[in-house]
Formats: sequence, C-alpha cells, structure tokens
Amino acid sequence: MLTVSTVRKATPDLRGEILEICRQNHGENGQFALSMPKVESMVDRAFNRGGAVIGVVGQNRIEGAILMSIGQFWYTDEYCLEEIFCYVHPEFRRSTHAKDMISFGKRCSNELGIPLVIGVVSNERTKPKLELYRRQLGDPCGGYFIHRPASAGLQSA
Repeated sequence: MLTVSTVRKATPDLRGEILEICRQNHGENGQFALSMPKVESMVDRAFNRGGAVIGVVGQNRIEGAILMSIGQFWYTDEYCLEEIFCYVHPEFRRSTHAKDMISFGKRCSNELGIPLVIGVVSNERTKPKLELYRRQLGDPCGGYFIHRPASAGLQSA
C-alpha cells in the first residue's frame, strides 16, 4: 500500500538521525570514501543559514531526507539549487516519499527563483530511479559516468 508523505524542513534536533541517513545513503550509493566531518559540515549548513536546506519525511523517525545546497557551476555567476542527496530508508520505499521530496525540491527552487539541479548517482536500482526522476522532472540533461583507475578504491575515513 502506498502512503502519501509530507515533507517538512528539518530542525537541528534531527541532526543525529539525518547523519545516520547520510551513512545509510553512502552505504548504498557512495562512490568515494565517506568523510563524516565533511558530511557533518554540509548538514550543519542547513541549520546555520549556510545556503542549504534539508527536507525530511516521517513522524516518529526519519523515513527519508533530501539535502540541497545553493551553488554555482564553474562557468557562471548564476545560482542553482543543487541536490546533494535524496534518500528513502528501505523500509519505506513503497511510499510516495521520493516523489514528495522531489516536489519539495521543486518548491524550494520556485521559492528561491533559481533552477533545481538534481540527478541520480546510484549503485542499486538505478534504472527505476532514473525513470522516477524523468516522470517527476522531465527528460534529463546529460548523465553521470565514473571511470575508476585501478589504483582508486572506495574507502571510509
């Protein structure tokens, strides 16, 4: 049964749960070594008016989260809202959480008046995730590919 979710802006009291979601997300989708100090710094930007926002889903615990940051591409002075991650805990993947968090991102983009840049970098169920994003956002603009030299490994710090 699909459940409809409500995405709300995260508050600092949820920091620990959000960091755990970040660990889980990295476990499934991480392409490079995990640095918790960097993760904590990015999460804290959302709580310290540092140009980032976190949306969360769930009442008694966080069932999913989306983290977005205001930034610029290297070639422009224009700003965009960059999705850092959008993650739904495995227990809650038969819900509308992912769609609702994408809608939250679109709403933030509209409120800020800047484009939302969002993508999928995944190790699991990549094709269905891409299709979900296409249905919610339209056709993609490009794609991500990763070449790994033989000497580069995935490690945790």
